[in-house]
Amino acid sequence: RGNKRHRALPLRFCHRAVLDPVAQRVDKLDGLHANTQIPKVIGFSRIYEVSGKDWGTYDHAARFFWDTVVNTRSFATGGHGDVEHFFPKNEFARRLDSAKTMETCCTHNMLRLTRSLYARDPRADYFDYFEKALFNGILASQDPETGMNTYFQATRPGYVRLYHTPFDSFWCCTGSGIENHARYGESIYAHDDDALYVNLFMASTLHWRERGLTVTQTTRFPDDDVVTLRFQCHKPQKLRLRVRHPAWCAEMRTTRSGKIVTTSRKPGSYFEIPGARIRDGATFEIRLPLSLRVEPLPNAPEYAALMYGPIALGGRFGSEGLSPGSQLIVNERESGDMLQADVKIPRWARPLAELANRTTRTNPDKLEFRATGFEGGASVDLIPWFRLTHERYNLYWRASG
Repeated sequence: RGNKRHRALPLRFCHRAVLDPVAQRVDKLDGLHANTQIPKVIGFSRIYEVSGKDWGTYDHAARFFWDTVVNTRSFATGGHGDVEHFFPKNEFARRLDSAKTMETCCTHNMLRLTRSLYARDPRADYFDYFEKALFNGILASQDPETGMNTYFQATRPGYVRLYHTPFDSFWCCTGSGIENHARYGESIYAHDDDALYVNLFMASTLHWRERGLTVTQTTRFPDDDVVTLRFQCHKPQKLRLRVRHPAWCAEMRTTRSGKIVTTSRKPGSYFEIPGARIRDGATFEIRLPLSLRVEPLPNAPEYAALMYGPIALGGRFGSEGLSPGSQLIVNERESGDMLQADVKIPRWARPLAELANRTTRTNPDKLEFRATGFEGGASVDLIPWFRLTHERYNLYWRASG
């Protein structure tokens, strides 16, 4: 940090055409190759991290870029872009028919940027996005049968997910895709000197060696809304336990040994459990009720995705034209030209705001739903987007009006 030559070197690699506008809170991303820009911005964030407050321009640039991509340029899964590029924000509806939306590498690198920003400013909204992109984009990117990974995750109605082959295709999203699935555990928890942050709700075990503390998280989230934290320690200790209250959850309730500790009614924040003196065997149960809602397509309110908590739901439309191995492809440039089928996606016959009210969970153990009230009296079965690996799907629904 004190060496002027070392501080000057990264500046020679900064692309001013990208840095200057976002540092001034100006969005000039239209037409730029998305996955070229995100690593540059990760670099801006890193420059600020190692150089200090006098280098605030780089921090401002990284924060504004994150905010504009997450809040104005992303689909319901947390992915973005079409044919690898950022597109004008008024073109979301026109891009839905593409088979080359939501490049997996872009989601991968947005999560890296999110972690970088969070490390110096632990805001809950960073992990509201992280959770959405991890469960919908990253978890959806791997074929659980073959282990192969996606390049694009197409929003095209009635299309399918395509994966690389074991030996004949190695895309950028193959390399980062291999990394993705080894990294699920790295962001579940965070800590500072006296507080433990619970960011994600995933079955896991944390060994905090410096504190002599082990935390075991047990949950079936998102299929179930109960999260249990069990602590093991050699001696009692005071700990600030801060649990993310997700923006999608109206009310979060915490109990300790079966007794209600308190209820949080501040979605999108961290809730600090009061009086958290930890003894060996201390157990906290956190209940995070998930509910159905619609999420409009940016700048196109005639389209909306159906969400259950942070989970994007996709309509199931069969497996016409698919056979074992047919979704493993060599040339990603041909995405959309293969495995086509005439799939009729019904329109929603009422205001889109009513879609959630006409959707019912059909399986208490797994996320399976049925929506009724489509044109012609049609109904549609839905499951999490990340589980639609070998069937045709639809993500966004269009109102018929």
